[in-house]
Amino acid sequence: MRTKKHPMRYALLAAAIVQAFPGAVSAADAGAALECEDCPATSGRSAWVEGAIGTQSDDSYHFGRYTGYQDDGLFLNAGGEYRYRGEDDARYVEVDAIDLSLDSRELALRAGRQGSYGFSLEYDELPNYRVSDTRSPYISSGDGQLDLPADWLPGDTTGNMPTLAGDLVAAPLETQRERLGVRFSLVPARDWELSGHYRREEKDGTRDVGATIGRTFNQTVILPVPVDYQTDDLGLAVGYKGQRLQARLAYAGSLFKNDAERIKWANPFAPSASSDGQMAESPDNEFHQISAQLGYQLGEATRLGASFARGRMTQDEAFLPYDVDSDITSLPVNSLDGEVDTTLAEVEINSRPTTKLRLDASYTYSDRDNNTAINNYDYVVADVAQGGSRENRPYSFEQNLVRAKAGYRVSKNTDLAVGVDYDQMKRTYQQVEETEDLNFWGRFRMRPLDMLEATLKASHASRDASPYTPLPGENSLMRVHYLSDRDRNAAGVELSVTPAEKWSVGLNVEYFEDDYSEMVLGLQEASGSNTNIDVTYVFSEGLSATAYYSYDRLESQQAGSEWTLNPALGVPWLASDSNLTKTLGLGVKWAAIPEKLDLGFDIVYADYTGEIKYAGATDMPTLSSTLTGLGLDAVYRLKDDLSIRAGYRYERYEESDWAKLGEVDVIGSLLSLGEAPVDSRVHWLSLSLRYEIK
Repeated sequence: MRTKKHPMRYALLAAAIVQAFPGAVSAADAGAALECEDCPATSGRSAWVEGAIGTQSDDSYHFGRYTGYQDDGLFLNAGGEYRYRGEDDARYVEVDAIDLSLDSRELALRAGRQGSYGFSLEYDELPNYRVSDTRSPYISSGDGQLDLPADWLPGDTTGNMPTLAGDLVAAPLETQRERLGVRFSLVPARDWELSGHYRREEKDGTRDVGATIGRTFNQTVILPVPVDYQTDDLGLAVGYKGQRLQARLAYAGSLFKNDAERIKWANPFAPSASSDGQMAESPDNEFHQISAQLGYQLGEATRLGASFARGRMTQDEAFLPYDVDSDITSLPVNSLDGEVDTTLAEVEINSRPTTKLRLDASYTYSDRDNNTAINNYDYVVADVAQGGSRENRPYSFEQNLVRAKAGYRVSKNTDLAVGVDYDQMKRTYQQVEETEDLNFWGRFRMRPLDMLEATLKASHASRDASPYTPLPGENSLMRVHYLSDRDRNAAGVELSVTPAEKWSVGLNVEYFEDDYSEMVLGLQEASGSNTNIDVTYVFSEGLSATAYYSYDRLESQQAGSEWTLNPALGVPWLASDSNLTKTLGLGVKWAAIPEKLDLGFDIVYADYTGEIKYAGATDMPTLSSTLTGLGLDAVYRLKDDLSIRAGYRYERYEESDWAKLGEVDVIGSLLSLGEAPVDSRVHWLSLSLRYEIK
């Protein structure tokens, strides 16, 4: 479990809340808000606090992946809310506290005077628990170094798995993200606004990384690598909002820092100082951008909008040597000194020349200019073998995107919309210099009956790519799918039916088909369909139910060739991939005793299967997973300001995944973490007491 805490952040937030309350409570000065006779009364104070106790039957990283409910046993939780709005002015204070006892806690304070100024202070955490039961022989000694125990026994020279000697170290894969941020806005004069924000995010824990070492190129390890990231986001903007003209000028920045510069590990197949492997971690980098937006009302029926942004990304982390011993050709430069300039410009116009006709058009220009210097590197494969000379390829692109659409109301219950999109991409240092995508689409909406509304939509898209030039070492017949000629046809239908006042039925069906007609090796065709049905029925004023069903299918076919030093000698193969997901759910809400007892029930079942089949060869084992979830909720009001809340959750999740071995030494050339397919069953029960201050 994670032990790193930052109590100062809680103290800062608490101090800000204490400082904000007195000003809000005594708010009564000259800037009286405009009265609204028809607006609901929102002034005054309201608050509630809640404390909960519960129990969880089993450990489950899947159940608590993003919530913090990953451990079995008793748990405590707490939360609350405070709202204040002045009666004679627009001052406000809002405080939210959610899941304070969990690793997914949130705290937020918002205060100010509507139309004059405002600020917020926000703190939140988010865990990501992936795998709890993994094992590794590696022991971290800091600075990215992963060492083997002294009694580790290497394998033989054929690359077989080492003998597992000594105890394996528990290496759960989990990370924790913490964010602390502040925002403010100020209206210094009529129609003007100044705003800004700053947020720091820290992420630490353990992740898994695959690495290869050795002259046979098949001695692979899965490493448990520490995570220690820090990201600072900041921005400042000034805006103007007039009747016809609106404008905004802004700066945004993002600074990423990684406390680890490298990952270095001892080779478990031949552990010695000269056979260690290493690779670089994610480098420190920065991004800065200046942007401007403009909107202008040309007339009652036409509006013009424009935006422009200019940014720069930089990265200057020092290179690691070619290999651990640094005895191979020296590097041409000490660092990448990477620099990428980005430009984005867009103009759009929206017009309604008649009450029935609407016209919209836009043009977007996007440019990614990679100014990183080009050098020749005598790279090293798997830390042991020279791979020859290769130069870095600073990818750049230039995009011209034009969109146009027209909508026409044929009658009161019928309207039609058509459109066309043209997307041109020019690339440098890639296999294809230019692609052109042209997409035609149409949508027809009608309401033939009061109880029925239907929407039909269809589209056809085609991509035309310039001649394909394989990269050095690539098979001359191989193609990257997003740089290849493609035809895509798609269609869909939406139905909304209300056969009676209590009934509501919705149906949505979509289908697409991709054809890569010029593809020899690579993705040749793909298709997918999605069907969603939902039904809602209101039995009475206090009882309603909703049921839904979804069916998602994705299929593809691709051709490939076995990799060899001479690609022309590779053995070709053909594979098909099929993925099917079915989901069924039901939810019920019931006011069992009006204004006294509310009950809720929900159940969901999801089933996934995936198949990979090879022509003339053995198919891969079927992938599958199933999820069954059940929930019960009850709220009983003891008094107007006091209520008891109870909740029950049941989750059953199991999967079959041949990529998860379940053993540390199953494959002779792979030292894995022994991650097993998930098979969890959890019962979760919570009882809480909420007190409301009205």
